[in-house]
Amino acid sequence: MAAAAAAPGGGRARALSAQELQSKVLDYESFVEDVLKKKLAAIGRRRAALEAEREELAELRRGVLALQAVRGRLGTRAGREGRRELKSLVDLGSGVFCQARVPDASRLFVAVGLGFHVECTLEEAAQLAERRREALQARFACVCPHAKVDECIDDAAQVRAHIRFVAQAIGELQQLGR
Repeated sequence: MAAAAAAPGGGRARALSAQELQSKVLDYESFVEDVLKKKLAAIGRRRAALEAEREELAELRRGVLALQAVRGRLGTRAGREGRRELKSLVDLGSGVFCQARVPDASRLFVAVGLGFHVECTLEEAAQLAERRREALQARFACVCPHAKVDECIDDAAQVRAHIRFVAQAIGELQQLGR
């Protein structure tokens, strides 16, 4: 049984042959595989990369705040004695910690990318983290047209909806061919 195809303008056109119908089904299936699923994977990869960078910036900010708090607790006594040393436990991974001694905790090195590190004060590190967060937010707005990382989920949901819609259209085309 051949299916009728609608002509542009709403009139009836000639019926599609089984071969033409199968060709349309294959076109839609390749569209789903070659375009929609790749777009969905790309959205997921971009979101994961930006989310990881956002978490790194949040960790830097927490670290700077913790160092500032420690320095504040040491306060004037350490300043009068000229001490800037800090002792801490460092997580090496897999639940393994070691004791570390930082001779001068008033300055630190911040990775800025491409293997480069910048030495700065705690205040400068906090400002750097804030500027990088703003730049990340702007870059994310270019990747995803939303202001927040979490809203990128909407883009992925929209692509998934398109995939379901095309799958439904394929099913209807296959029903027409029977």
